[in-house]
Amino acid sequence: MSREELNKISNNIENNFGKIEAPKICVHDLKRRLKDKQTKKNISNVIILFTLIFFIGFLLLFIY
Repeated sequence: MSREELNKISNNIENNFGKIEAPKICVHDLKRRLKDKQTKKNISNVIILFTLIFFIGFLLLFIY
């Protein structure tokens, strides 16, 4: 490849860099994804809470 061809290719890349189109997502899909994400986060928080309660209870029983 010659320098001119490389310059054309690099200019095309620079000009079209920000023009990538994102896929269209409807509001219903976004709400469903958000609900799923929040559900997973809530489940992990509940598991952490129960493990902390279990270990604190175990330590209290062990001390007495």
